[in-house]
Amino acid sequence: IHNYVLAVEELVQRGFYAIRMGSIIKEKLHVDNPAIIDYATNGKRTEFLDIYLGAKCQFFLGSPTGISIVPELFRRPVVHVNWLLFPNINTWLQKSLIIPKKLYLSGEKRFLNFRELIYSEIRVSARSEDYEIRGIEVIENTPEEIMAVANEMDERLKGTWETSEEDEKLQQRFWALFGPNKFKSPGLHIGADFLRRNKDWIC
Repeated sequence: IHNYVLAVEELVQRGFYAIRMGSIIKEKLHVDNPAIIDYATNGKRTEFLDIYLGAKCQFFLGSPTGISIVPELFRRPVVHVNWLLFPNINTWLQKSLIIPKKLYLSGEKRFLNFRELIYSEIRVSARSEDYEIRGIEVIENTPEEIMAVANEMDERLKGTWETSEEDEKLQQRFWALFGPNKFKSPGLHIGADFLRRNKDWIC
């Protein structure tokens, strides 16, 4: 959860309130800002509010877990970080952004590229032991990566996001890896900053 703090503090500077969701958590969120609300631990959480907040939020920021289904259901914009199972990307999502976890092959001293994330035998496994026996280290998104994609969503929603010709080409090259028959909402993108920094993974 602490990897989100940098992004959340930046969003608060931009005028947002941030609400930390969850019902079963490991630790409290230690921040000193009244605009960042640890709803998961403040004793105010209810099942009704879980649905209401997900349905009414400006956008949802988090990993693809159960609670993220609520804003998806109510067609709220979603920023999915730490996405692991690439073939299972929710390509119907509207106005949404995704950045993946990084998979590092320890024996070869390199990251799996996007094609491998989509088509390799590990592509749909959520079992940690499957990664361990293959010598694959699963790496969380950094606070900086999360902040960049959160800021992108804010700017897209405000209409101030400026995409470049390079960004558009990188998006096209990435989605082409799924083949010509893959349905995708035109409002779904891979985070631009993440794609720029890892464009050599498109092969």
